[in-house]
Amino acid sequence: MRLLQIIVVLFLSWAGYTYYSQSEQLASKQSELVNLQREVTKVEEDKKQLELQVKRMNDQEYISELARKNFFLSKEGEIIFLTPDENKKKQ
Repeated sequence: MRLLQIIVVLFLSWAGYTYYSQSEQLASKQSELVNLQREVTKVEEDKKQLELQVKRMNDQEYISELARKNFFLSKEGEIIFLTPDENKKKQ
């Protein structure tokens, strides 16, 4: 009878240790899952932005707008004036 009690106590101790160990691992994995889901959401948003940019790059008007803005290209008969940037005045 005494041997049975020792075996039961040892089994319950082992079961408790295993439960505790696995609960820590589970919490760690759940935290990792949340972080990965956030990363997936961010990547999906980036993908949507890139798809929109690709779509816009196929539009000739958008390309000409970018060329005018970034490279100071002008339409025929148009004169470009450079004005001081408001942000630079504040600095």
